[in-house]
Amino acid sequence: MKKLLIVCMSCQDDFFVEQEKVIKETWAGPIIKGEYPGVDFLIYKGDETLEKHKLIKSQNTLLLRCEDDLDHTFKKTYYALSLIDKNFEYDYIFRTNTSTFVNVPLMYELIHNLDNDEVAWFSELYSLSEAYTPYPLCLFGRGNGMLLSRKLVKRILVEGINFVYYGRCDDWVIGNILNSYWFKQGKDYTEYIKSYKHGWFKCISTDADNSHTLCSYYNDNTNFNFLKQFVTIQIKRYNERHLENANYYELWDVFSKNKDTDLQDEVDSNLIYSTDSNVFIGSILGYIPLMKWKSIDKGKLYALEINNKAYDDAEFFKDKKPIF
Repeated sequence: MKKLLIVCMSCQDDFFVEQEKVIKETWAGPIIKGEYPGVDFLIYKGDETLEKHKLIKSQNTLLLRCEDDLDHTFKKTYYALSLIDKNFEYDYIFRTNTSTFVNVPLMYELIHNLDNDEVAWFSELYSLSEAYTPYPLCLFGRGNGMLLSRKLVKRILVEGINFVYYGRCDDWVIGNILNSYWFKQGKDYTEYIKSYKHGWFKCISTDADNSHTLCSYYNDNTNFNFLKQFVTIQIKRYNERHLENANYYELWDVFSKNKDTDLQDEVDSNLIYSTDSNVFIGSILGYIPLMKWKSIDKGKLYALEINNKAYDDAEFFKDKKPIF
């Protein structure tokens, strides 16, 4: 039986501390109570006032002696992975955050159907002009749902020491590390990065097409037969964050009342989805299928992205004329 450790990144801000409590009352609750044999749960966050790292077992919390802000998430994750690798037994680590609902039974069943521990699995694949992983437009996985084997965690710990003080987000750095490894091996890195099914629940207040083939940001569907396909569901309300906890409880009410005892069909559908998953190419452009992403001219894609940036994007003020 494989062992899964779910680690949830949080921080000392009151909003996220409160959200930790909600998580423990919803999807993480059964893990803490021991209802999922083989699955453990841990929250981690930074605290610069500490003299050394600290594990509070009674609260399932790992406090790390480091910065606690967005720019130092890789440093925080690196320290967490380093301590976990030395002190915990696990086959896979699933790194998530406080604004993501995790379908734990499906996640656990999924890892028992994986036969290649060199492949990294993510909630979403990104391909962005501004993200050098190690080149612009290279695929990398979103940080709210990173499923990593012990072998991959060890690779990140070996190569990641170069990035600890770089001040970057952990999904970008991890994508850089893993992709670069395969580039140096002369292999096709896209064969080692996959996405399972990820959805959204009431993340925006008005409907908007994001070109995603499975789910919209607006989605308010509470039908269990629809929701159960997703390994992760984002509940983050971009402009109304005070409503997120209500989303958590509403989702949990659905999942706690509708338990699927045979998950193989859902696992199989996730494995099939991974062969042509959605790829995020920007807030304005939304998503395109993976197979289309592989076939599209990357020079044209780069120009398309540069010329379609959201106003709050770092590249918004760049020259909008075609680059290629």
